[in-house]
Amino acid sequence: MDTIYKIALFSLCIQSCLSIKVTIMAPNKTGSEAAIVIVPDTSIPGAAYKPLAKVLQSRSTLRLWVVVLESIPSSLLFPIAFNGARKQLLDAGFEGDKVFLAGHGLGGQRASTYGHSPLHKNRLDGVLLFSSFLSGSYRLNKYPFPVLTISGDLDGITRVTKIVDAFEELEEDLILAPNQKYTTPVIVMEGINYGQFASGNLPPAVTGYDLKPEVSQKDAYDSIANYTNAFMLYVRNTNVSEAKSVLEEGYSNTQSILQPLSQVKALEDNEEYVSHWTNTAQQLIVNLLNTSLVEFDNTEETPTQSKSFRFHKPYHSDMLKINSSTEVYFPNTDGTKIPQSPLQLKATMTSQRAVKTLLPSAPFGDPATCQDINQDAFTLAFSKSSATAKSRYQSKGRPIKFLPDVNVTSKNSWNQYGDLQLNYNITGLFVQAKRYISTKPSGKDDDCTLLSPFRAMEWIYVDSLKYMKEQTYINST
Repeated sequence: MDTIYKIALFSLCIQSCLSIKVTIMAPNKTGSEAAIVIVPDTSIPGAAYKPLAKVLQSRSTLRLWVVVLESIPSSLLFPIAFNGARKQLLDAGFEGDKVFLAGHGLGGQRASTYGHSPLHKNRLDGVLLFSSFLSGSYRLNKYPFPVLTISGDLDGITRVTKIVDAFEELEEDLILAPNQKYTTPVIVMEGINYGQFASGNLPPAVTGYDLKPEVSQKDAYDSIANYTNAFMLYVRNTNVSEAKSVLEEGYSNTQSILQPLSQVKALEDNEEYVSHWTNTAQQLIVNLLNTSLVEFDNTEETPTQSKSFRFHKPYHSDMLKINSSTEVYFPNTDGTKIPQSPLQLKATMTSQRAVKTLLPSAPFGDPATCQDINQDAFTLAFSKSSATAKSRYQSKGRPIKFLPDVNVTSKNSWNQYGDLQLNYNITGLFVQAKRYISTKPSGKDDDCTLLSPFRAMEWIYVDSLKYMKEQTYINST
């Protein structure tokens, strides 16, 4: 009986998908023919994308058809819905074999998954990810179609800190495949937010997280259309030199916007598996006034890896080597509404007292507190931020406050419960570290839960600019 019920239910779902409502916008010019199928975000009706569709048509030199789905199909029924929309497009007069598949937000995730499946049957020219990105483990250089990733730097849903990952991937690919600048471009537009890909009164699921844009809706549409049409022209081998010029400009602008973020991200996320920030923290803890006497060394580990060593005893070689290790805690989610940077850096470091026993005549200053080091992380993040990000933060960003350390009395307690507290609320971000200093005669530890400079930078670029109650939460691991 269950089998009969499931078959009947699936049949009803197919019928529903086949009858999904679409808006077909016929071209009003001559020229080479092309088409886009737009998949809306899960919380936004398809009609909200019609104004963007009109601008795409008017700005394109292609004879462009646009099909807007009324709502986003489920993952299971997406292929059926797409084929149904394509059939309606052909019935309306489109004569091409292939179309571009565009998706906004979660609609982009569905589009990218469909493009990577065998179900597309080579019916795609390419995929357009509006405020979205390749989902799962898909990589730009392995994707079977040309793919455009495009968003705004004031996007509060698909954060600019998430797009950094895609752009770094592109930069790495360009070393061996320079044409990927045109076939898999990643573009971030200044002053544009998530909602500006759509129109009208947007739902709380968007407005509760998005940032306030700095450009008009018209200018946003023009910018989106400029890069989208350049990508389509390149893929369709039409006006290629013009298309390449626009995409190169987009690449250059994006590199300028994202470079500060990428630089600070690399302090923890790098091929060397070294937390450079913990190295700085270790130096501040020891506060040796003549650093030529020592070498600082860090090992980065994930919380799931077994530790190669727990205590980091300084030892003599040609110079004194002071060791530290760091567990980097990243958010355990693929969602983009929450910060993408590390939740905390759990740093096991060597105490000043331990170093003094080995360098009794060396000059030392007062050791830093974890609070001091976390304040320095923010100072570094602000100094590395772009002039635009600094101006935004200073004019409308909520403040960040660093609270005195909470001292933990045992190593075991610090390992289990000594997490960095990040309290986000409508008045600002409050940061409080847990610290363990060994008091045993043989003890070497001076351990801190540290704020990642990249998370401080994400506060400056994104979260400090949000004022909604939905943003009130506590991050703790």
